[in-house]
Amino acid sequence: MHCVSPGRIRDMTYRCDVPHGIMFHHFHGDRHHHSPGSISSEELASLLRLIGPERILEPEEWLERASRERLEPQDLCLTFDDALLCQFEIALPVLQQFDLRAFWFVYSNVFEGEISRFEVYRVFRTTCFQEVDEFYELFFARIRESKFSDRAQRACDPSEIARRREMFPFYSAADVRFRILRDLVLNPSDYDSIMQDLIEERGRSLEDLAEHLWMTGEHLRILSDSGHIVGLHSYSHPMRLGEQTREQQHAEYARNYAQLSSITGAPRAIAYPAGSYNAETLSLLRSMGIQCGFRSSMAPPYQAGRLNPNPLELAREDHANLVRTMQYS
Repeated sequence: MHCVSPGRIRDMTYRCDVPHGIMFHHFHGDRHHHSPGSISSEELASLLRLIGPERILEPEEWLERASRERLEPQDLCLTFDDALLCQFEIALPVLQQFDLRAFWFVYSNVFEGEISRFEVYRVFRTTCFQEVDEFYELFFARIRESKFSDRAQRACDPSEIARRREMFPFYSAADVRFRILRDLVLNPSDYDSIMQDLIEERGRSLEDLAEHLWMTGEHLRILSDSGHIVGLHSYSHPMRLGEQTREQQHAEYARNYAQLSSITGAPRAIAYPAGSYNAETLSLLRSMGIQCGFRSSMAPPYQAGRLNPNPLELAREDHANLVRTMQYS
């Protein structure tokens, strides 16, 4: 996402007549690097003024209304995914200025000392090259030289790239191509192998790239004690969790549930990692007592007649997409 000045954001209005969450991930400032899609504290403050803080529900109120299917068209809530430290250090003080609270969706393997590679890889491609397209050129060349070349060419059909860009217009064509290759063409071990080779060639390591990336349990306790809601986001954030068996999904969510329960109490809400879930996921979460679930886009669920068909399939707008779709007042 190109940076948008706070002044320009203030000249816009946000118009939407369906209840949904606003989804945030990355922030830059101080020790947190700038990356595609990240915003500053000033830009966040401007976005909140634009949205209208009075429209943003407290997470407890959102949860109560959602579970009873009584959300109003104008209702909004704020959500933060992936337990990133930049959210706590840069976004939270802005929320405090507006007396706002939010949902924080946490994948929890990092709380056991593991390194979540997909986030480290993001840091690598946005900080170790002059432009992210330089990384993409190198990555695409590796794919062309690999056994996945033919499959990659078929998967990256121009019509599929156009379809995905319509859903996520803040992505470039190269962004979309990369995600298709990463998520649909490569298996996780082959993707890791390519990325590890590139990281070593640049003289970096997973450990140094992971510095200052994630919150700790103490950060989560502070959020929970302050009225925010900490929710599920799986244990290890698989990109295609909805394609796994019920048993595999149960292992991911049960471990996530147990860890968060020990820190902040039993979770009641979830955001699906990479928006991936299926009917088995919904059945599993209902059995766990989860009251509210968020997708990762404003596109209706597959074969659903409504944007928000039930409390476990609620829409979210990516903040980057929100900025791009603003209308001048």
